[in-house]
Amino acid sequence: MRSTWTPTTKIVVVSVFLILLGLFMYAIRPLIGPIVVAALLAYTLYPLVGRLENHPRISHNGAVLLVYIPFLILLFATPGTIVPLLARQIRTLTDEVVLVFNSIEGWLAEPVVFLGQTISQEQLAAFLNSATETFTPAAEDAIQVLEATSTSLIWLVVILVTTYYLLADWEGLRRWFINIFPSSEQMDLVQLLHEMDATWRAYLRGTLMLMFLMGIFFIVVGLAIGLPGAVALGLLTGLLSMVPEIGPMIAGILASLVAFLEGSNYLPLSNFWFALLIAGIYIVVMQLKSLWIRPIVMGRFMHMNTGLVFVAIIGAALIFGILAALIVLPVIASAGQIGHYVRCKLLDMDPYP
Repeated sequence: MRSTWTPTTKIVVVSVFLILLGLFMYAIRPLIGPIVVAALLAYTLYPLVGRLENHPRISHNGAVLLVYIPFLILLFATPGTIVPLLARQIRTLTDEVVLVFNSIEGWLAEPVVFLGQTISQEQLAAFLNSATETFTPAAEDAIQVLEATSTSLIWLVVILVTTYYLLADWEGLRRWFINIFPSSEQMDLVQLLHEMDATWRAYLRGTLMLMFLMGIFFIVVGLAIGLPGAVALGLLTGLLSMVPEIGPMIAGILASLVAFLEGSNYLPLSNFWFALLIAGIYIVVMQLKSLWIRPIVMGRFMHMNTGLVFVAIIGAALIFGILAALIVLPVIASAGQIGHYVRCKLLDMDPYP
């Protein structure tokens, strides 16, 4: 006769397993972020793989390659088109800075009168020297940025490779997870996973809607006020809108830089005031997006309270960082669905009558 474990033995085994699992997760904590990003990418791309698999002449591996390779091309082609533009803008900015410094040198050749006080060249030189010493650590920071960039490239490779393997084995991993549980629980588990899948799909649709709204708005406004490259900058703004706070800030800085260097095609404003106008538009609209538009859009798509959406995103960004803010909404919704399932099981109720 096959022996069975006593309740005490089961509790001890589960406790030891949870402790070891916690230690393991702590040991690999630097790897958790890239794996989460890879899982999100694979989850987003897998419906395309499923559609291609329905074609009788396309195998599963062929469908994965047909989705993954264009994804890589798009991923690397987008920076390839933006970086040359930024390089030209930076060169123009450098020329402008040189002209400014030449003007400053001519201005410093004469004593400066400020509020009735004459400031000599020696005093100005001392002030500039102190300012230079203040900003000298920026060179050291640049080295640290280069080191961080190298590390980021390694993590990017990890994310891309992991995404491919997750795409290739997604269904197998899903079946493996379901088969861990007793056969009597598998039907309810399938239903739970179906509900969680619907939640994450709703989150993706809401995010795409938000990106679309932001992109269209900034394209229309940029064209209306004569911003050079308005279409490209609007599309970039829409794309970066998926990253809370940081993405819109980067887009606003780029748009303001273009406005400062190129000026407006229509408005009779100097480059400085036009750049200030662009920065003001971005600041106001992005604040409205964070405080009002995002909570409403995501709340309606995910059937969540708008106040909860706002607090969850801001709280996750402040406490855990941008990655947490990016996935906090579907995580909260999924946790609620898991809690409902566990509660019903504990109370001997049918979770899906």
